[in-house]
Amino acid sequence: MTTKRILFILSGLIACTLVLAQPKRPSIQYGPWIQNVTGDGFTVVFKTAEPSLAFVEVAPDDGSSMYNTERPQFYQTVAGRRVHGTMHRIRVSGLQPGTAYRYRIIGKTALDDSYAYGIVWGPEGNISGEISGIKTLDQSAPECRFSMVNDMHGHFGRFSGLTKSLKPSDLDFFVMNGDIVSYVNSIDTMMKYTFGPAKDLLKSVPSIYVRGNHESRGREFDKVPGLFDSPTGQFYYMFRQGPCAFLVLDGGEDKPDSSGEYFGTADFDAYRAAELEWLKQAVKDPAFTSARWRVALIHIPTISHVTPWYCQQWLCDNVLPVLNGAGVDLMLSGHHHRYIYVDPRQDGNQNDFPIIVNSNVDRLDFKADDKHLDVKVVDAHGKEIHAHSYSK
Repeated sequence: MTTKRILFILSGLIACTLVLAQPKRPSIQYGPWIQNVTGDGFTVVFKTAEPSLAFVEVAPDDGSSMYNTERPQFYQTVAGRRVHGTMHRIRVSGLQPGTAYRYRIIGKTALDDSYAYGIVWGPEGNISGEISGIKTLDQSAPECRFSMVNDMHGHFGRFSGLTKSLKPSDLDFFVMNGDIVSYVNSIDTMMKYTFGPAKDLLKSVPSIYVRGNHESRGREFDKVPGLFDSPTGQFYYMFRQGPCAFLVLDGGEDKPDSSGEYFGTADFDAYRAAELEWLKQAVKDPAFTSARWRVALIHIPTISHVTPWYCQQWLCDNVLPVLNGAGVDLMLSGHHHRYIYVDPRQDGNQNDFPIIVNSNVDRLDFKADDKHLDVKVVDAHGKEIHAHSYSK
């Protein structure tokens, strides 16, 4: 028997002793939350407290038992191998459009993964419970419904208060339109304040994250993309639900690349230029051009009459002409921490569509069908304070 084999057996015995002394399954520290929902799948993201191997088991939300029938299992893989660790991003695929599903997460802890030819695992079990109500998108759906908040800047209670009355059955998805935190020195802090305040909602309702300028700040800014998934792998993409097509756009930082806040590390001009080239092609996609309503979601609005800092003016000069030419019907934004409504071509602006800037203390509710699009803004007490309706 080789020395390596003996060492591995010994490590297994030690690990088994640990299992007997502490037979715990992995625990979920943050999440789960749903990302990148499409007509045929969605992505489940979560963090475990212990390095673990996990998979997602999925079933139709039809009242049947998850336990009596063999269900499809989905793992996170890289180049043919299943991945274990603490951050998990598992893609579920092969689903049907506009269909309700439920899922559960099964996991086991890696007690000893130091040996290249073997891993000692702890006990395997359900670590999430059964989560129901996740529904795939459907381009043929008769309507589209979502709610939106923005500029929470780490105010856990405010975020929680604005979302506590929302029912998963009333939403196709939930939009966080930027600056949910002020900076990202710790990715755990980002998870806590982004998904923690509405954790019961977001474990079944897909979240659409529109990056704000503050999420690019802080020591661990580069880990932020790992918390999200999108069709393009970027913070800018297009998707369709029912009569609505959505452009999710990313303005990056609102200051010039030479700004002292970034100490020579900013490169947003090149990033925005690449996004602009993508946008010019995205607005030609049949899924976008065939939509009854076309909506742009961007943290920094394309308005020039209110504090037109560097990025905001760049967006007006470069992105707005593309949106005008593509027949966008509405833009929803944040950034200014107050409600602003801009009619087409109002106050010298060049927008051909209305722009609604939501405040940092209110929630925006959206509903559209083939003929009508309605937006309501409600305060923390659920009182309607603004309303806009559009018809075609």
